[in-house]
Amino acid sequence: MRRLNNLVTFFTAITAFFFGSFITKILSSVDQCPAHRSRIPHLEPHPKLFLMVLVLSAPHNSDERNAMRSTWLANAGQSLTQPYLPEELIYLPTFNAQGHLQVELVAEQASRLRQYTNWQQSLLTEDPPKTKRLITVKHVFSIGTLDLSSSALAELEKEQKQHNDLLLRHNEFSYVLKVDDDTYVKLDSLVNTLVSYDRKLLRKRSEYRDHVLPQLYWGYFNGRSTIKTKGQWKESSYYLSKNYLPYALGGGYVLSRSLCDYIVNNSQLLSPYGSEDVSVGTWLAPLRHVYRWHDPRFDTSYAPRKCRSYHMVLHKRSGQMMRDIHDGELCSGIGSSILSDYYYDWTRTADKCCDSLVA
Repeated sequence: MRRLNNLVTFFTAITAFFFGSFITKILSSVDQCPAHRSRIPHLEPHPKLFLMVLVLSAPHNSDERNAMRSTWLANAGQSLTQPYLPEELIYLPTFNAQGHLQVELVAEQASRLRQYTNWQQSLLTEDPPKTKRLITVKHVFSIGTLDLSSSALAELEKEQKQHNDLLLRHNEFSYVLKVDDDTYVKLDSLVNTLVSYDRKLLRKRSEYRDHVLPQLYWGYFNGRSTIKTKGQWKESSYYLSKNYLPYALGGGYVLSRSLCDYIVNNSQLLSPYGSEDVSVGTWLAPLRHVYRWHDPRFDTSYAPRKCRSYHMVLHKRSGQMMRDIHDGELCSGIGSSILSDYYYDWTRTADKCCDSLVA
């Protein structure tokens, strides 16, 4: 039931960005994202809201929401001042002769992760120039209110008056980061990477010629998850294959604005499934311009993986773990794990997708 509620909440949240009696022409402003503009001779400033952080939360999880507000969300509205992530560390996919995006091979994924960790290490011994960029990040909590009691609704109204961050109005944005209320994000690292990607895409847009620009779907992908046929997680309406189509795990992933548009504009045609992350992966599967960026820095599985310094999206963290991480204890509460980081091999069948482990 919780998975279904999460799907309903997610779908409602995405739709709320675009529709409602107070929204008139929001869909006509998609081109405000730098990566969507045409005929731009030079770099334009980022739109007012670059990244929207969308947190799915249960009505009674106020403690989890407060832990997020007091830790990694506390600095979301501040300017980003840090060394600029070199654009050569960013992969941009190109289209082949048949019009399909070229996948990033396992060897390339491994090389880029090594380059990133080496760059991280260099910051400890060097003092590169820091660039101040006015990148606006905003968070909202999306809370399912179906069948809530009047007292529970009153508590949410009280919380909204205090924090003003529950999803009650529309927002224009370039990218959305969807997370759960037990996810911790190193927001500076994520935004730094996302800005470098967005800027590089803008610089290289002329090279795509008549092709549409790649649209970002960024997270930690799984293509070998078997469809549940019984028990609590039974999926009775998934007939497409014996495995779920590749999807980014729901602990945290990023979507470009254009993909959100697609989901909302086709909401009456899309089949909902039991889980929000599976649904998004399936809905976007036919689109040829989706850049599925599999990134081991997203620790977003059903349980924490082995603690790594490069992890920047961390799922299944309690409120106390979030506070410890915020105080510099990255591995707080993480014991041994049976889960290992892997690279995604897009050239192999689903059952062999995830056998290339990160050393």
